[in-house]
Amino acid sequence: MTIISNKKQLTLYLILLTVIIVIFNLVSRTLFVRFDLTENNIYSLSNSSKKVIEKLDDRMVAKVFFSKDLPGQLANSRRYLQDLLEEYEAYSKGRFHFEFIAPDQNEEARTEARNYGIPPMQAQVIENDKLEIKNIYMGLVLLYNDKKEILPVIQTSEGLEYNLTAAIKKLAETDMKTVGIISSDNKSIATTKLQQLLRQTYNVRTVSLDDEIPLDIHTLLLNGFQDSVSIDQLYNIDQYLMRGGKLFVGQARQVAHLQDGYASEIKSNIFDFLEHYGFRIGKDILVDKQCGQISIQQRRGFFSFSNAVNYQVFPLIHKFNKDNIIVKSLEQVRLFFVNEVLPVDSTVQFTSLMSTSQNTGALSLGMVPQMSPYGQYNMIEGYNISPHIPSSQMNNPAMVSFPLKSKAVAAVVDGSFQSYFAENSDFNQKGNFLGLGEDVQILLVGDNEFFNDNRAGGIPENKDFILNSIDCMSGDQELVEIRSRTVTARPLKQLSDGSRRFWKWLNIFLPALLVIIFGLLRWRKNVSKRKLLESIYG
Repeated sequence: MTIISNKKQLTLYLILLTVIIVIFNLVSRTLFVRFDLTENNIYSLSNSSKKVIEKLDDRMVAKVFFSKDLPGQLANSRRYLQDLLEEYEAYSKGRFHFEFIAPDQNEEARTEARNYGIPPMQAQVIENDKLEIKNIYMGLVLLYNDKKEILPVIQTSEGLEYNLTAAIKKLAETDMKTVGIISSDNKSIATTKLQQLLRQTYNVRTVSLDDEIPLDIHTLLLNGFQDSVSIDQLYNIDQYLMRGGKLFVGQARQVAHLQDGYASEIKSNIFDFLEHYGFRIGKDILVDKQCGQISIQQRRGFFSFSNAVNYQVFPLIHKFNKDNIIVKSLEQVRLFFVNEVLPVDSTVQFTSLMSTSQNTGALSLGMVPQMSPYGQYNMIEGYNISPHIPSSQMNNPAMVSFPLKSKAVAAVVDGSFQSYFAENSDFNQKGNFLGLGEDVQILLVGDNEFFNDNRAGGIPENKDFILNSIDCMSGDQELVEIRSRTVTARPLKQLSDGSRRFWKWLNIFLPALLVIIFGLLRWRKNVSKRKLLESIYG
């Protein structure tokens, strides 16, 4: 009887264990915990992505066209994408679904991928013990109601969560905000790539200052003026601010003529306008020991060669305001021919965003030699921006003099302001004139072409700052957290000459010292052992 009873008890235990396992698996499909120990948790879905996916009010489908048997890193991208989509699905409350489709041997799937705008791409794969070129598919399309967003090529996991969340947000958004970019008469300024980037999450429109700025423009981008502005154009900017519009401007005090080795001073009424709204822009060009490089041609005898040299007027910014969401997660921003940005007085609600390093200097306005068409040198007023190369004729000691401390080069001003034209009878009598702005916000960077694709606007690190700023100024901060999660630049900290010498000699002598100490310890141990043996055996 005891044996029979134990069998029943064993059967009961097995049934109970099976039920517990089934229930546990059902619960764990929605209640799960994952541990991500990477910096910035780049392998976990961010809180912003969770908020975006939870806002879906209808079914969204992701059709992923991905080839099988991908080589190396491409296979890792597929695995990362699948993990990411699974997390989107888990947090979507049943509204997000995805399916993987392998078009390799399926003509119907290849046709469907082409119709969605997902082309095949070529990759090197090893098949039958030889290297071959093979057409593969690595893209997806998001379908939501009657709209779609396409990611035609997914080759890397870097930035993938941002691209996916931005596409989902764009599809689910019922009222996309509009960013305006002021059209420029300067033919060297291009904003095509920047506009393409902004269209991921915003409507983008070019705006002329000759007309009233449309009411639906939430944020306005403005490359710096190089001359005075017409009073009517200033009035249009002013009234845009009075209506609650947000202005993001890059403005410096000089125009650089790099080939001629000098910069000319800008004389414009825009500086008086910006001072009215709380900003004062320093007149000196800032130089920084932490800087970018330029390539110059040098001659040695009969030979001419290109040489990369430090160019201190291209500062690399690593110092950010960690209390401000726009810049707290940034690692680096590159600026060109930048000026200090200061508050007009202590009453202004002024927030510095980023600053130069502790090794900062300045180039002041003075007389600069310039060669005339007749081969003679004339002195003109400007800034000497020639690089400092002691072994050549390019000798500019001001470039390598850093007596100043850190200087702010970007800041934001918020608050209530009276119109710049409040006391101008030619404008304050107009029927639609607004004399007071309760919610004025201006973000200023001391770089004259900060939104130029051919200069600062074309640098990947700068794009994060531009997009973060626009998101925050437009009241749309959900993507800011995701954008800066991936490390793109991790510069080494600058050490003093004394510290470098210390670590250099420490690395040379410390290993040898450790070997000597180890040898002495072994020798002492052997002496002790020999004495012990002698005492025992005589």
